[in-house]
Amino acid sequence: MEGLFLGFKRAVTLFLVMTETAISAPAGPFLSGLGKALGYSVEADGEHLAVAFEPWSLEHADPYEIPCLRLRFRQEGGRVVLESFIVSESGEERAVSLDAAHDALQAWMDCMAD
Repeated sequence: MEGLFLGFKRAVTLFLVMTETAISAPAGPFLSGLGKALGYSVEADGEHLAVAFEPWSLEHADPYEIPCLRLRFRQEGGRVVLESFIVSESGEERAVSLDAAHDALQAWMDCMAD
């Protein structure tokens, strides 16, 4: 799964305080579901998984009008656990609070794993 898109640029990862209940999904079904999505790149090193939804790969009039979403997961046994969610736009990065978006992010991971 390493380097599916050569245009992926490694983002500076900001580690956030994890919620009491980790946002996670079974690794196999999640990665299989992710494989059905379009417009993303993945880098994996066996311990961590970096996923970026790159605007240049989407069908859009001006792909730079939409932000790049960068998610970092750690692999724990048979699960992937979300560690950080970064929105990169116009050269600036901002972290999304995992606590504030916990339910929505968990719902997205569950949907990808179904």
